[in-house]
Amino acid sequence: MKKQFILITCFIFLIVLCITAHAATLTWTGEGTDELASNPANWLDSITPKNGDNIVFDGTSPKNCTWDINVSLSSLNITSAYIGKVTPSSTLIIKNITWTGGGADELASNPANWSGNIAPQNGDNVVFNGATNCTWDINITPAFFGLSSGYTGTVTLTSDFTIAGNLNIAGGSLNLNNKNLNIDGYILISISGSLYATSSTITVKGDWKNWGSFSPWTSTVVLAGTNQTIYGNTTFYNLTKVVTTADTLYFEAGSTQTIANSLTLQGVENNLLSLRSAINGQYWYIDPQGARNIAFVDIRDSFNINFVSIVLTNSVNSGNNVNLNFGGSECVCLENTPASVIARRSQSNDEDNCPLIKDVSVVTIMSKYWRQSC
Repeated sequence: MKKQFILITCFIFLIVLCITAHAATLTWTGEGTDELASNPANWLDSITPKNGDNIVFDGTSPKNCTWDINVSLSSLNITSAYIGKVTPSSTLIIKNITWTGGGADELASNPANWSGNIAPQNGDNVVFNGATNCTWDINITPAFFGLSSGYTGTVTLTSDFTIAGNLNIAGGSLNLNNKNLNIDGYILISISGSLYATSSTITVKGDWKNWGSFSPWTSTVVLAGTNQTIYGNTTFYNLTKVVTTADTLYFEAGSTQTIANSLTLQGVENNLLSLRSAINGQYWYIDPQGARNIAFVDIRDSFNINFVSIVLTNSVNSGNNVNLNFGGSECVCLENTPASVIARRSQSNDEDNCPLIKDVSVVTIMSKYWRQSC
């Protein structure tokens, strides 16, 4: 037993050692006979940089460096004590790129605005710190895009933008500037973060997490992933999720989603879109204030707080739903309804939705049709 314990301990030690060795921090010394990054003699401990390493240029040496190796670095830190120059002569990918705003302008394309004096490339993790605004004028697809909690500036897009991973707005503001945003991961808007959607289309494949400020303007949010969850309370202008294979959209229990213009939630025959609370048996609230395009859904634990019932076609009532009409009409009954309530309620736009039946008449109020008695 003791022998097994020793073997396991040695095995774990070797794993940790390998991980540590893989992500080394290397400092430029320039002690070689040339200026090449590929020369081990130019690095402390005579180790050439490898994928995942952290690279430091500081006051150890003022010698220039020609970067002639193809590696993907975790970070590149060129400190103010380094008076030399780093010149890339081959592909240099830095996984973590931090906005410093130290250049003479606010352009993302200016290397002087970034740590290491290198602008972001495809696959990088991009993080914003400080207070300087940024005009995002480069056409790349980062693996991660984050505005840190300490960032107080605004990042403004100049063209459509795709993020291969997650979008994290912990601080500052992201202004879409009427440009479309595609996020392959989740979107997180923290309490100190703001997203100005303008008239953009935001397509998200991961979860929607909003505990900050989302200004929808006339934007459209498209939920394009599978098994997605909406967290927090959000007012959308247009919200859309359409599936052709069975899928489930979850809502944080107790949260309220308000849709100011158009709500589209649709599956297809034999492949329904299920709408569920993240906690079974607890309500999720919805307030669709405009058009509703809802069909082939399976709903449970939904509470419609709008005055007008949500009419669903070809759909399944899985229970604990309030103010949802499965196959009915949104026509409002006026019988014993106070005038003050009538004035607040939406009405049917089509007399066919408020049909005449025996002993029931339809009246017109403000060019809308109402059922007078029930």
